[in-house]
Amino acid sequence: MKIFNRHPLRSPVSPNFTKYIQEARTGLNISQKPISKEGYIPHPLDLSHLGGKKIFLGYRAEALPASFDLRSQGRMTGVKDQGPAGTCWAFATCGSMESCLLPEEEWDFSENNMKNLLAESCPEGFDRSFDGGGNQWMSTAYLARWSGPVREKDDPYDPLEGNCKVFATKKHLKRVIFIPSRKSPTDNTNIKTAIMNYGAVFSAMAYDEVYFNEQTAAYYAPEGFPNHAVTLAGWDDNYSRKKFKSIPPGDGAFIVKNSWGKNWGDQGYFYISYHDLWIGVENALFYKAESPKTSQLILQYDPLGWIAGYGFQSDTAWMANIFKADARMAINGFSLYAASPASRYSVYLYTNVGAAKPRSGKLVKTVKGTADEPSYYARNFSSPITVSQGEIFSIVVKLTTPGYNYPVPCEIKMEGISSKARSNPGQGFISDNGSRWHDIYDIAPDSSICLKAFAVKKQES
Repeated sequence: MKIFNRHPLRSPVSPNFTKYIQEARTGLNISQKPISKEGYIPHPLDLSHLGGKKIFLGYRAEALPASFDLRSQGRMTGVKDQGPAGTCWAFATCGSMESCLLPEEEWDFSENNMKNLLAESCPEGFDRSFDGGGNQWMSTAYLARWSGPVREKDDPYDPLEGNCKVFATKKHLKRVIFIPSRKSPTDNTNIKTAIMNYGAVFSAMAYDEVYFNEQTAAYYAPEGFPNHAVTLAGWDDNYSRKKFKSIPPGDGAFIVKNSWGKNWGDQGYFYISYHDLWIGVENALFYKAESPKTSQLILQYDPLGWIAGYGFQSDTAWMANIFKADARMAINGFSLYAASPASRYSVYLYTNVGAAKPRSGKLVKTVKGTADEPSYYARNFSSPITVSQGEIFSIVVKLTTPGYNYPVPCEIKMEGISSKARSNPGQGFISDNGSRWHDIYDIAPDSSICLKAFAVKKQES
C-alpha cells in the first residue's frame, strides 16, 4: 500500500525563470531594461506537463484551412508602437483581448495602465519597473483583479512615464486559456483553432534581428531565449521556407502582429516560421470578458495571481478562502485557475463560518463542473446567495487537474517577481481530503489561494 506524504508540496520552478534570474544576478539579462524589441520575461510557473496536449476538442482539426488571416475578417485592431520600453507583453495581451471581442465590440485598451499598475512602484505591482518586461501571467493577474482593462483614451501610452493612476475598468475578465506548448513544428491545431474560432493569440518568441529578413518580413530563429511577445493573427501552411534569412527545414508560417509601429516589417506585421524554436511555447488567449454591472464586488487575496501550485502527490486537492462581507451582498460567482484540460471542480459556499474552519457553518450552495481547457476560469451562480454585512463565509473547492499534482493555484512571495506578495493567517486553506486543513500562511508566509468570490452589493433591508 502506497503511503502519501500529506504535507503539501510546492510545484517546481520553471527552468526558464531560474535561468532568467541567474542571468539577472550576474548582469547578463537585459529583458527588464527599457530597450526596444525586448520585454518578455519568463514566469516561475511550470506547466510543461501540458506540452502537446490537445484542447478545443469540440472543433474538428480537418476543418482548418491551409491559410487564414484575422485581418480579412475584420477581427484585428491596429498596430501600435511600444517605443523604448519592454512592454511588448502588454501589447500582445491587449491585442488578443481586443481581437476576441471583435467584430461585435471594438475596443482600444490601455497598455499604459497595465504596464504602470503592475510596476513595483505601485501597491499591487511585480518586481519590475514601469517600463520593464512582463508576461501573460502578470497581465492575467491585472485583468482578473479588475484593475483593467481601461480605455486607451483614458490612459494614453507613454513609454517614459510611470504612475499608479486608476481608471474605470471597462471589462471583467471571464476566461484566459493557456494554450499548451507545441510539441513539434507541425503541432499547430490548438493555436489555429484558437485564432479561427476565438481571436488572436498571445505568444512569446526569441527575437534577434540577425534572423529577420527585411525584404520579405520573415523571421526564423533556430536558437535563443524568449524575450519578446507578439500577437498571432493567422497562418499560411504554404509560406515558402526560402523567404527566410536562415532557411528552416520546411514551409509554413504564422502571421504575426508586432508592436514596433507600422513602419516596421510589413506594415507592422511579419511571418514567423513554424520551425522557429520558441514560437508557440508560451501562449495565452484572452478570449472572454463581460461588461461590468452596477454595484459588482470582488473579494480576493491574490492581486499578483498564479505564481506556483501546491498539492499532495495527487492530482486532486481541496482549497478554501474565508471572507468577511464588508457590506450586505449577494455572492454570485467565483474564479480559479485550472492547470489541465478537463479539470473537474466542486464548489461549496458556506455561511456563518468559524475561524480557521472553512467547512463549518451552513452549506448554502454547491456547484460542480469542468474547466475544459487550462485556464483562468470564472463562473457565475444561477442563483446568488445573500450574506449580511460582517458575516463570515467561505468558498471551498475540490479540484482535480489531470496529470498535474499541484492543483491548488497560489500567489506566493518570490524574489525576482512577486516579492510584494502579502497575506494574513486565517484567510486561505488547503487540504488533501476536505477535512484536515492547513493554513497556507503556515506553509508559506505571505502566500494566498487564487480563489476569488464575486458579489453584487445590496441595500440593507
